[in-house]
Amino acid sequence: MSRNRKHFNENDEMTDINISPLIDMVFILLIFFIVTTVFVEEEGMATNTPDPAPQNEPEDDDKERLSLLIKANGEVFSKIGAVEKNIGLGGVRALVQQEMQREVYPILINVEPESNVRTYVTVHDTCLLAGAEGITMKVVQD
Repeated sequence: MSRNRKHFNENDEMTDINISPLIDMVFILLIFFIVTTVFVEEEGMATNTPDPAPQNEPEDDDKERLSLLIKANGEVFSKIGAVEKNIGLGGVRALVQQEMQREVYPILINVEPESNVRTYVTVHDTCLLAGAEGITMKVVQD
């Protein structure tokens, strides 16, 4: 039949390929890539969050502090004292500039849980551009 076929006898030995050096090399490469990997830390937006205050301390109700409310549907409301009105995104800068000339208090931005982050960032940046000294964000449930 075929002359090129090799027939194994019972006395012939099977040779195995030693893969130990291959495993060692893969392990060394793995360590090399782990050590040389550069981890990038992305910078986030800095926000001032309110410190948890004890429930029995009364807040300063005599100060008329400007607070903004961002609703889940994207509407922006302003509240100064007991007066609340819908100002939209376009009215934020003028209102904040007007209030910063009158009194310099930190601005409180109340955010409903399902509101858009882009709307909050826009309101936050607009307040900073209008001259706000401090901005605090608070998530409201109502």
